Amino acid sequence: MIVKIPGCTEVSAEDVGEWMACDTSDPVEVEEELSADVEVDAGPSASEAFAGLETALKWMERQPVCDHLQLLTVKRMRDLAARKRLKTAKQLTLTEMFKKQ
Repeated sequence: MIVKIPGCTEVSAEDVGEWMACDTSDPVEVEEELSADVEVDAGPSASEAFAGLETALKWMERQPVCDHLQLLTVKRMRDLAARKRLKTAKQLTLTEMFKKQ
């Protein structure tokens, strides 16, 4: 069947057997080993980003070299973090709200 593939007319059954056998000596990692090799870095949360940008914005507002365009850019980034923070915040039920008081 392999000889029907273009470019493989000179392949023998011995060659195919050798190709199949060469993979048996390679170590195979199981899924647990693969997942252990990958580090998951979620990065800062939206709340952490918001707090950092809020601090940076307060600092920038006191710097004479920061222009309005730079401040606007940081404000937009801060607002984005605020929106994401609200989306990820868990909404409390009425009973949960009264339990906290």
